[in-house]
Amino acid sequence: MYNFDILLQRKYTDCTKWDAIKRDFGKDGLMPFWVADADFPVFDEIHKALALRIGKNQTYGYTFAGDQYFTSLINWNWARHNLELCKEDILPVPGVVTALAIVLLATTKENDKVLINPPVYTPFFSTVKDLSRQLVLSPLINRNGHYEFDFQDMEKKFADGVKVYVMCSPHNPVGRVWTTEELERVSQLCKKYHVLLVSDEIHCDIVYSGHKHIPILNIDPDAILLTAPSKTFNIAGLKGSTIFIKNETTRAQVDFWIQNMHLYPNLFAFQATTAAYTKGAEWVDELNAYLESNANFVVEFLSKKMPKVVTYVPESTYLMWLDLSAYGMTSKEIESVLINEANVALNPGEEYGTDFDQFVRMNIAVPKSYLQRGLEQIAAAFDKH
Repeated sequence: MYNFDILLQRKYTDCTKWDAIKRDFGKDGLMPFWVADADFPVFDEIHKALALRIGKNQTYGYTFAGDQYFTSLINWNWARHNLELCKEDILPVPGVVTALAIVLLATTKENDKVLINPPVYTPFFSTVKDLSRQLVLSPLINRNGHYEFDFQDMEKKFADGVKVYVMCSPHNPVGRVWTTEELERVSQLCKKYHVLLVSDEIHCDIVYSGHKHIPILNIDPDAILLTAPSKTFNIAGLKGSTIFIKNETTRAQVDFWIQNMHLYPNLFAFQATTAAYTKGAEWVDELNAYLESNANFVVEFLSKKMPKVVTYVPESTYLMWLDLSAYGMTSKEIESVLINEANVALNPGEEYGTDFDQFVRMNIAVPKSYLQRGLEQIAAAFDKH
């Protein structure tokens, strides 16, 4: 059994989640429930692998991805996701957002249209815009808290010249695990209109009971899959991600940019990834159970103490999507109550799309006692309104 009830002391470690609060929220000392970063001790085998590498060889020179690294990725994805990979399919890169930028540079040109589904991960917006591509929005449909693709809208926009569709699977922030039927329909539309399908699957290993993640490459072998161990094992600071591409032509296009921009993970990323994917299965199973328990706790707490809040247990991720519209507040008023009265930091919904200013995203990857304390502070603050 692993202990997820330990609250790490992360302040004053240059930790974004804890030490950048004043920079991003204008006030220090807030309880952080924002950045998608877990407050649990790292899986011990990762720590051991890094310590062994430091103690074994007192040099940190040039490195490359060794056979153990590729084997760990291949075995993990086969065992957990029934995804068959070979070494040639795997392109190591420093991060998933970096990967997305590289893919867009490799497969599109300026002013090409790229479609995304709001509410969705903030860098999807900025990466497309910063590369001077046209951003096309096809919002998800919210059916009583269950978000779905608007296939009719997507097809209309695909037909209007979209070149690339960037999908979030599992979805951040709404927590959907897309079904085989949904993914097949997405793939069919992409094929029909010659749209390249790119799937960000960084949350693929955090899936709750009753749901199963389906890798897009098991549906469409011509798609591009972006992933990393960073969310699952909380090692984003090590900068180790991967792009999986089975289509040789597409892979060559993407690899050209990786090689010419010299975008490689560092040696500790290789070591940590190998340890995580070789020995971390039981730890991840227990992590998922703990997170699902936290999600159920949030729903139960809010239903009793803040019944105006609309939320649900997500199917995946440790992020909860809270609808505060029943309070009749503006986004600025919601933000003020959270920051100045509840003393908590949550991501404002408008970061994920212009129509979600009365939503917030809450990170529940914290010890349950800390989560309860944060919720009690939020409830007490909103009771006044």
